[in-house]
Amino acid sequence: MKLVVTGASGFLGREVCLAALRRGHEVLALGGTRAPTIPGVAQARAFDLCSEAALEALVLEEFPQAVVHCAALPTIEACLADPTRAMVLNSDVPKKFAQLCFHLGAKLVHLSTDTVFDGIAGSYQPTDQPAPLNLYGETKAAAEVDVLRYGREHAAVLRTSPIIGNSVSGDRGLHERLFASWKEGKSTTLFTDEIRQPVEVSNLADVTIELCERSNLSGLYHWAGTEAMSRYEIGVRIARHFGLNADALVRSISRAEVPSASARPRDLSLRLHPLAGKLRTQAQSFNEQLAPLRIPRGSEEWYEKETGRKVVRRLEKGVDF
Repeated sequence: MKLVVTGASGFLGREVCLAALRRGHEVLALGGTRAPTIPGVAQARAFDLCSEAALEALVLEEFPQAVVHCAALPTIEACLADPTRAMVLNSDVPKKFAQLCFHLGAKLVHLSTDTVFDGIAGSYQPTDQPAPLNLYGETKAAAEVDVLRYGREHAAVLRTSPIIGNSVSGDRGLHERLFASWKEGKSTTLFTDEIRQPVEVSNLADVTIELCERSNLSGLYHWAGTEAMSRYEIGVRIARHFGLNADALVRSISRAEVPSASARPRDLSLRLHPLAGKLRTQAQSFNEQLAPLRIPRGSEEWYEKETGRKVVRRLEKGVDF
């Protein structure tokens, strides 16, 4: 199968490309300002998704059998800084992909987010009504509607959660961002009453490719890990997994202590059915997600001093050679 993967320079997009290669597919990887460099990917290019004419020409020329759309302005701050671009990239581009994929008879898997919900109820089902609290959530919720309307039976929208895992840059995974603070001598303050349901990046990538392969799976789905936890518990379990002193590195705080926290979703836990019962790829427990995590590059010396454990670094294809 020939796949186009957008956002291939990003944390998830790169893993989607690697997952596709593992399963024997041909990949065209699209980055933003630079062509992605991914081991095994023969076709990669920089591409402006916001050019509707260029996007249409690309899809009609390449004629893919599936598109995995990972690209987005992915944070609340980025969307507020450039609302026009946020609307184009997060809403208009997915709509155009849905129209093109329907025209070609190609599968579209569009990545969405748990932040389409307001976080009041928690344990959200795919059928629950979105109620975003910010521009990022609003643009992603609008895209969901258009993708399913224009993509019809060829489109799947996959809402997901905060992503953990090892990144090439060493600063995109959740544990990598925590390590960056810890090695600078800064403890991390995390909410005890703000609930999230992390997902491991390669597991999520496998799910996107399996959806591409399954023509009978279209519509709106949720995917995350199996455990919903407070941000504080997530931080503590990461620290303890690496043998670090969680009491010294992770401090607890409640939302009531931070007035601005009321504008943030409280509980974005997701129900994974019916998708979890239809896929070969299995949802993971948090311990399963922690198992493959590595000490981030640049943190080795600090970690060895903290724990007395020697860090053995394996060479990585696409990073070291």
